[in-house]
Amino acid sequence: SPDRATRETRRRRDDAREASTDRARRVRAVMTTTTTATTATTATRGRGRRALSTTTTTATRARGRDATARAARFEREGAFRRRRGRANARTDGATSEDGEEEGRTFLGRTGRRTGDAESIAKNYAEKEAETLAKSAGRQYAFGKPQSPKETWEPFAREARMGLVEEYRRGAKGDAVTASMHLAVEDDAVQGRTSVCLPREAYTKRMDKLVNEFVQRDLSYMSAEDKADADKMIEAVERYLFEEQQYRTPTGWREAFSPYRTYFHNVIAQKVGIPATLAAIYIGFLERLKAKGELDACGDIKVLLRVRRGADPTPRRPQGIKASDAAPDGSVVCTPDMVVRMQLMALKRAFWPWEWDDSRDSGFLLAVEAAAYGKDDRMNTAAGVVGIIQPTGRPFGDLQMALLVTERLAELDENVGYEQRDMGVLLYHSGYRRDALDALVVFENWKATTKLAAVEIDDSSSYSINAPTPDFAWESGDPVEAARLALREDEALAKVILELNRDVLERQFDV
Repeated sequence: SPDRATRETRRRRDDAREASTDRARRVRAVMTTTTTATTATTATRGRGRRALSTTTTTATRARGRDATARAARFEREGAFRRRRGRANARTDGATSEDGEEEGRTFLGRTGRRTGDAESIAKNYAEKEAETLAKSAGRQYAFGKPQSPKETWEPFAREARMGLVEEYRRGAKGDAVTASMHLAVEDDAVQGRTSVCLPREAYTKRMDKLVNEFVQRDLSYMSAEDKADADKMIEAVERYLFEEQQYRTPTGWREAFSPYRTYFHNVIAQKVGIPATLAAIYIGFLERLKAKGELDACGDIKVLLRVRRGADPTPRRPQGIKASDAAPDGSVVCTPDMVVRMQLMALKRAFWPWEWDDSRDSGFLLAVEAAAYGKDDRMNTAAGVVGIIQPTGRPFGDLQMALLVTERLAELDENVGYEQRDMGVLLYHSGYRRDALDALVVFENWKATTKLAAVEIDDSSSYSINAPTPDFAWESGDPVEAARLALREDEALAKVILELNRDVLERQFDV
């Protein structure tokens, strides 16, 4: 119908109008968003350009101020240099006629004049000569402390006096005290220490062992067992060598270590050479005797094997009754004997040349190095390096070997073969006049004393009056022994001749 058609047309027209209105609304929204973004971008770019301009201007102004400050500082310093130069010129002009010559005598910024070179060299030479004169004969070791002698020499001097005093007492001396004197002196000399080794602390360790043994072991023993010397010896050795586990080193080379020789190390570490263990054993028995614990069983003596033969293993000391005889190859130890054995072990450990075990001496290489050292530098002393060895690195300690040999010679009243060894060590240490005196004393003793026969066979009889350290044995061909002795005599005669020539040359200023 006509009305229906009219309504349809009107509806389509309204829909088209709404669609057109909606499109116009969306276009206006998009245009508004674009305009806003463009405006924001433009504003941001403007602010960035203004900020950059401001920063550039500020930096330029700062650089300008710095440049101005530097220029002012340079100007002030230049003016100061010019004023100082004029002042120096006026001062130097009073003592120098030619300013140009005076300017040429300065050496750069140090201000030292070349004309003073001779006086500077002279002063340096005088100071060097004075230093060498003060240190003449001294042997410094690289890397070792060098404290003033006033700090450690009193300890060493007191220990030496105590050692000699205990040694002179013989069998009545205290093995523990004498061994500690030995350790204190070596610690003071070798360590340059300002604090003495606490000998009382280590002596108290021995007292503590004795007190513990009396309270714990002897208190359970009957009167009959205490009266039996064999059972008493068994109890003492069970306590020392089983319960306390004092023992000898596992290898014979370790027996040459000073660490296994000094009493304070052995009493603490419980491993030591037979001589030091014998000192502990003797000291233990002496303290038991002072407490009256040995009155019932009688005196007990300490045995030490002095012949190793084919078995080089160190053996611990053993106890026997005073009435029993010492077996073959062993000797009854006394306090003075064990001290001497410790010194011999230290000498063997510190000796810086190869040691001949068959002859129990290292003298041959040392004296031949002194006699023929000008032709061959091997086995000669080379400053802090030590003794130059033909193969391998240097070993031993020349200073400590000299110290030990000096004590052995003093205990022998400065006669005998220790005096000879000390003379050669003094020669290598640079004390040539002292070396000559020691060797002359030895030669006089050798010429006026009937020397004991040299034992060259293990089957020979052994004399208790001439003890030998546990680590030594003497054996071999008598012809070879005579040949080596002849080499020693020839080299020693050459050394003495050289030292006498030095004395004559100094007397006549040759």
